[in-house]
Amino acid sequence: MTGKVFAAIDIGTTMISVLVAEVTEKETRILGLGTAPSRGLRKGVVVNIEEAADSIRGAVSEAGSVTGRKISNAVVGIAGQHIKGFTSRGLIGLYGREITAADRMRSIESAQTVYMPLDREVLHVIPTGFMLDGLGGITDPTGMSGVRLESTVHILTAYTPSVQNLAKACEQAGLEIFDTVFGPVATAAAVLTSDEIEQGALLLDIGGGTTDMAFFRDGAMMHASVLGIGGMHISNDLAVGLKVSLAEAEKIKKTAGLASVRCLASEETIEISQQAGEPQKVSRQLIAAIIQPRCEELFEKIREEFRTFGAGDAAAWSVVLTGGTALLNGITGLAASILAMPVRVGFPQGIAGMKNMLRTPSYAAVTGLVAYAARREEGAAILHDRTAGLLARVTKKIKNAFECKDFLEIDQKKKKGVSYV
Repeated sequence: MTGKVFAAIDIGTTMISVLVAEVTEKETRILGLGTAPSRGLRKGVVVNIEEAADSIRGAVSEAGSVTGRKISNAVVGIAGQHIKGFTSRGLIGLYGREITAADRMRSIESAQTVYMPLDREVLHVIPTGFMLDGLGGITDPTGMSGVRLESTVHILTAYTPSVQNLAKACEQAGLEIFDTVFGPVATAAAVLTSDEIEQGALLLDIGGGTTDMAFFRDGAMMHASVLGIGGMHISNDLAVGLKVSLAEAEKIKKTAGLASVRCLASEETIEISQQAGEPQKVSRQLIAAIIQPRCEELFEKIREEFRTFGAGDAAAWSVVLTGGTALLNGITGLAASILAMPVRVGFPQGIAGMKNMLRTPSYAAVTGLVAYAARREEGAAILHDRTAGLLARVTKKIKNAFECKDFLEIDQKKKKGVSYV
């Protein structure tokens, strides 16, 4: 059976990645990939709509030529330091009767009744837990009986003009957006296991201009924030320290970069092309000495942010790194020493049609968007089509190979006065 085709678009500071996927009743399959250098963006935010639209159009065109399909609908990832999150609580009365799915939804909706500034837009409303007659730790109260049902949700908001400018850039590129997703919400679908989402995992997506940070526990996202440090800051440090071009610094970072001087067992040198003069030999120890302070700054900021909301036994939690910088030699060891938690690199997997080139942290975000869109459709079927959007009109059942908890199925959105579940 032929399904519907859509594009998943990860709009980063340095690169725009587009995956074309097909959704059928049997599976979600990746059909093709397109990439383009990112222009018109700064730290994940559109600063020039025309340039951003050209970059998006180029990546979509490349992906379309690979698949031979016309692409007009897209799910788009959004990031940037304008993304903010906060916790809210709601309460409804039950009169001692059995709780229905509608009651559960009413309790969540009551938690959404909060003041929202005119320049802010709700991206996601994610249920994080329920309390029934004072008993907490409930993930789904449906079928239980009680008098008072309280819900706790994490609400993610974005600066409205940033959302609108992103939409305009996509529209000028010939695309209709059916969903806008905060990056880590989607990336989690590609790289986190069910156990990690349940027991506790800190997801760090290190992009070019920013690092997206999200903490998951008990099957839900509990906290999210965006830090203004990314891989381009490391490249800039190398460019200044080694007196090379930014392009050469990026190449050095990828081929010879080290997150810590302790990663070197012996003295090694490489040849670099400086902006003026003949090629020079430099030690990898010098390269590591330039990179290490920036990496330490990033993880120290993450540690401080984590302390503001973290609770319980941190030793039971884990850290998962994604983004191209996650492949920097020695970065997991440095992160583990600063954060005092186990650290691993997150590699996307599990969707049909994935080629080896996609199984890298650089494509975790865009792969996660495909998985997220599929899981959203599955959630829409479960919740009797209360979800709006293209995929909700396409098919009723999608079997997805990703192991995701309910936070993806019950994630909600609130746009233009309509709640999306």
